[in-house]
Amino acid sequence: MKFTALALSLLACADAKAPKHHEYEAVEAYSFKEFTRDFNKVYDAVEYARRETIFNANKEDIMSHNKLLGRTYHKGFNEFTDLEDHEGNFGYAKGSHSAWSNVRVLEHDELPFEVESADKLPASVDWREKGVVTAVKDQGGCGSCWAFAATAVLESHIAIETGTLFNLAPQEFVSCMPNPEKCGGTGGCAGATVDLAFDYAMNNGGMVQEYQMGYTSYYGEDGECTIEDNKIKSFLKDGPDPDGITGGVANIKDYAKLPTNDYLALLNAIAKTGPVAVSVAASPWKSYESGVYQGAFDSESLDVNHAVTLVGYGTDEDTGLDYWLVRNSWKPTWAEGGYIRLLRVDPDALEDPESICGLDTKPQDGTACEGQTANITVCGTSAIHFDNVIPLGGYLV
Repeated sequence: MKFTALALSLLACADAKAPKHHEYEAVEAYSFKEFTRDFNKVYDAVEYARRETIFNANKEDIMSHNKLLGRTYHKGFNEFTDLEDHEGNFGYAKGSHSAWSNVRVLEHDELPFEVESADKLPASVDWREKGVVTAVKDQGGCGSCWAFAATAVLESHIAIETGTLFNLAPQEFVSCMPNPEKCGGTGGCAGATVDLAFDYAMNNGGMVQEYQMGYTSYYGEDGECTIEDNKIKSFLKDGPDPDGITGGVANIKDYAKLPTNDYLALLNAIAKTGPVAVSVAASPWKSYESGVYQGAFDSESLDVNHAVTLVGYGTDEDTGLDYWLVRNSWKPTWAEGGYIRLLRVDPDALEDPESICGLDTKPQDGTACEGQTANITVCGTSAIHFDNVIPLGGYLV
């Protein structure tokens, strides 16, 4: 999904000072003028008036939601509060999913792990506790969610396999990876998929570290690929210390596409292999602040447009609700330290398993491919069961 030039200009922000949901009087009194100050927003007079109108409507929605009895999550102010629903930093290229292409997903008996019933799996998993998850990053105004999700998953799986946790460079994917089918744009900030990123890493000697190729696409420019073809790779010597190592440092041997809309396969994958790259319908997340998010299953809420990283699952102590623990790429000050918890529902426990499914009726969003217009069934909160992929065989170059 491409970002409008206007939206790109809105993302630079300082450390936010906006009131939190429990500061009721402060929330009600919070003005657009204060918002522009807190989030470093600058507009001309015409745009200021338009953005103020959007802000006021979103503020009313935040206040109304937080007054609801039985709510499981809170809404709050952030840098997106003066954006319309269609504006956002996404980048998932929908046209490259098997539903619209010939990409093959695996059956249960082909997966690199046994798919067991939920009662045979741990009650909770959080890969952050294992020391294999890097700090949350910020994609800014570039539609590079796919690159950040791919990088985060690669970092974790390589750490799980080798014991070395690198900060890898999503900029390498954004600037250097081709998107020959032009699904979701031309690649870079115009969109691509995690699958394509994994293919690139496997065929180009792995990934470089972030210090070697820092992120420059915050404002929506792909940037120049500074890595030459057939780049010289350096080898790790004694010990896991990556200091001073240049060139590609880590890679994977393969990756696996999980079965579409398969709750149990996803649960087993996160429990047994590590973090999973997942594609989601994220537009309604913009105002999320904390708690276990419950989304609707109407078509407006199920436009799959964003790639993120699933790092665990568990049960909320206060509400008893099961959740998926998802790492986003909208900076660590967003939501719960850069994370969102999505309601986790086992469809086999429901009288009607399809009650947590709906139609994505906007297959044209996030893709520039022609002829791919079929509506697609997606399942789980924010369609999290729909499109999931894991890397296999992480190793040091």
